[in-house]
Amino acid sequence: MSEDSRTLTAVKFPRYERRGYFLGLKWYQLLIIGGGVMVAIVASAIRGPAGLFAAGPMWLGLLLLGLLQYSRIPFPVWATQIALYFYRAAIGQTRFLARPEVPQLAGRLALPGGLGNLELRTTTNGQAFIVDSRGKEAVAVLRCSTRSFALLDADDKAWAVQAWSRVQAGMAQRSSIARIAVQDYTVPYPSSALWDFYEGNTQERAEGSEERTWGQRAYEDLLGAAGSTMSHELLVSIVVDTSKARRRIRESGGGLVGIERVLHMEVEAIQTALGTHSVKVEEWLPERGLLRLIRAAFDPASLPNLKAVSKRGGPASESQDESQGTGPGPSGPMGVEEHWTYLRTDSGFHQTFWVAEWPRQKVFPGFLHPLIYVGEFRHTFTEVIRAVPTAEALRDIRSAQEAHETRRRINARFDRPLTREQRAEEEEVVQREEEIVAGHGDVRPAAYLTITAASLEDLARHRQELESAAAGAFVELRLLYGQQWAAFVAGGLPLGRGLR
Repeated sequence: MSEDSRTLTAVKFPRYERRGYFLGLKWYQLLIIGGGVMVAIVASAIRGPAGLFAAGPMWLGLLLLGLLQYSRIPFPVWATQIALYFYRAAIGQTRFLARPEVPQLAGRLALPGGLGNLELRTTTNGQAFIVDSRGKEAVAVLRCSTRSFALLDADDKAWAVQAWSRVQAGMAQRSSIARIAVQDYTVPYPSSALWDFYEGNTQERAEGSEERTWGQRAYEDLLGAAGSTMSHELLVSIVVDTSKARRRIRESGGGLVGIERVLHMEVEAIQTALGTHSVKVEEWLPERGLLRLIRAAFDPASLPNLKAVSKRGGPASESQDESQGTGPGPSGPMGVEEHWTYLRTDSGFHQTFWVAEWPRQKVFPGFLHPLIYVGEFRHTFTEVIRAVPTAEALRDIRSAQEAHETRRRINARFDRPLTREQRAEEEEVVQREEEIVAGHGDVRPAAYLTITAASLEDLARHRQELESAAAGAFVELRLLYGQQWAAFVAGGLPLGRGLR
């Protein structure tokens, strides 16, 4: 779609390309295969055919381990993941219990694992940002609002798509931004919340008049028939790489003061860019709002009491807390238990999926609506976008072209034709190079979807609904086995993290 076009066109996504050193094999696969060949050669040299046959299970197992794949993931990766999970379970890293009697350092988030090193700081204007001194990152979380993409007409949809592509292109030019994460929190609220909003915002009836208009009666009948409503919260997390922004931080005063000023500049730039996308930045989350958001992720049962999570209930809840003299309370969970296929926290069971394959056929923008608006249960859709500098993107393209050319020569030597999948990969690399040369930015998106339930039975039912919706969106979801905690951090918390 050209810059001057106002026509919405269908697009398709390239497949995740996994290149190797030889015949698509990674270095560790080649090493395992080489070990199997060496075992076969040594056994044959020592004892002849009998030794080769006796050592067959060993060298044949190594060959199969190096060659076979499952879901396009090599067996050594699966073996490493399984071994790592059981090792973590053996040393107690899959279970966390809070210890209230142990004092916490001021400014530290009370979160399990490596997240306990995150520091929560506040700007002079009251906004909060998270500093990861170990990972050399700083995170700011923005609450945004926008019109529903599904309700726009074709011209406005085309304009929104063009504007979003310019936002990503501008992001690629800002080297200090490591990632941005766009999160859509979908939370069911009871009908009582609708009644509270209706009663608090309708005009007062005339004194002594009990008569209602037909519009009021119709609206109240509609509210009475509504069982629950789905609330959508749009958050944008900006992650600044403090190592790449070292010079700017030093020029801005250094230390936390310099990080705060650099974050302010990046937030203002993102806010301006999002404005062209018809996205309004409502607020940079303060400390109270950020802590409550993290708390609600671990303890879904506390969400109805955390009205500060929504924009309308925020001021009322904050004033109520201030009048009572209470703070925001602990942000971390009281307990976390990680299992192979799910994660259990205070009052919820969670499963996080990774969008392993984007649509292989042409789709129109908005194809993810079935996933975002699926079911009446709590779920979070997160897209983590990492900008790739133009020089790095061009180097990656040249490497891909060399790998494809090597594959062509090998296929020609063995008289093997190229498959249709291989041709499609080569065409996608050429198209990607043309787009970068034309001035578009190169990004690496990764999407995660976290579902939450009150029991394992509800979680299984929600998963079935989600998988049906994924088929309607033409995407392939893959449950992240053995890494549900890391996946929950990437897809369920507003930290702007992906799976590294």
